[in-house]
Amino acid sequence: MAFTIAASFIWVELLPIVVIVAVLFWLSRWIYQGRLTRRTPVDVAIVLLFIMALISIIVTSIPEKTEVQVFRLLTGVAFFYAIVNWSNLEEQSSDGNIVPRRLHIILLLTALAGMVLAIFAFISVEWTIAKLAFIPKQIYQRFPILVSDSVHPNVIAGSLILFIPVPLAALLFNWRRMRWAEIIVDLEAVLVMIIVVILTQSRGAWLGLGAAILMLIILRWRFGWFILIPITIVGIVLVTQQGFTPFLDKIAASGAISGINGRLEIWSRAIYMIRDFPFTGIGMGSFMEVADTLYPFFLHAPGTIVHAHNLFLQIPVDLGLPGLIAWLGILIVIVGISWQMYWHGRKNQVKEFAALGAGLLSSQVALVVHGITDATNWGMMRSAPFVWAIWGLAVASWIVYGQARKIQTATN
Repeated sequence: MAFTIAASFIWVELLPIVVIVAVLFWLSRWIYQGRLTRRTPVDVAIVLLFIMALISIIVTSIPEKTEVQVFRLLTGVAFFYAIVNWSNLEEQSSDGNIVPRRLHIILLLTALAGMVLAIFAFISVEWTIAKLAFIPKQIYQRFPILVSDSVHPNVIAGSLILFIPVPLAALLFNWRRMRWAEIIVDLEAVLVMIIVVILTQSRGAWLGLGAAILMLIILRWRFGWFILIPITIVGIVLVTQQGFTPFLDKIAASGAISGINGRLEIWSRAIYMIRDFPFTGIGMGSFMEVADTLYPFFLHAPGTIVHAHNLFLQIPVDLGLPGLIAWLGILIVIVGISWQMYWHGRKNQVKEFAALGAGLLSSQVALVVHGITDATNWGMMRSAPFVWAIWGLAVASWIVYGQARKIQTATN
């Protein structure tokens, strides 16, 4: 299962194979264990997303593009349940303080996957960017593209900020109890991923990563929230010196988007689509064609804007408001269970759970903040299933957390 999912990131043609393999696994689990899958608190929302995805295929005007996006969404769901079901949730120590072996493996693989993705960026990303003067252009000349299908820097950056908080939280909360090998892997992964995020010069990813790190600081130290004071002061100074609109223009500018006015125009077209197709959406992956045909841009040339550049607009554009409600329902549940793990771990001095909960919660903060200015973690992007992998890790960890609480309550 893991092999087919990994291969589908490279060869899009394998996406239907991933779904078929997932169905076969579910059937075999039903035959041998009497259940299709382990139940989770987000099953209902996922079913609603599945229904809206099927409707998306029916209503789309470009079925060949929509079908690929729907299969990618289903691949993400398969990824989610594969992680939840593979985690050996029955393995639990009697004191409730040790994360099960398979969940440890998944945490290690999370750090390694982020590091591999970051290293892959050096040979796959289009480094033809020069947004910020403090990063020398000569650096990018050292990274030639060695793959046939290059990757946009914003896509890589948007994916990496989801991975960084998990190993970073482990280092901040629990480094004294970690093995040296784990510390080295997590530290190397965090450093490589942060370096690549900086090199992408993706302002949206920088904001998302900054918000995630800020959340970790607040959760880790009792007076961590004091850091908000100098950040607020610096923000006020920058806005005062540059002016509010020029400041927003620098943050909003990205590639073909000149500034805040260009971004607002794109968002307005997305809102028009949601208004006109509120219950079904326009069909996954068809934003560019529908916008150019029905809602033409004034500030952007036809064929240049492929998505809404806002996660919370792109989802209802693709799947209608029911799809957005389902997706937000999953997000809210993930945030809630991540907070529960953090709070339980902090309250009972179980640093493994505190670190895991804080890392997963900060990952969701990065997803939300980055999602305000981009939609690279959804739909047409090959990396979209990574969100589901993080969500699968969160749910698997929460089930372990629940078992640990039961054991701890029984022993007390």
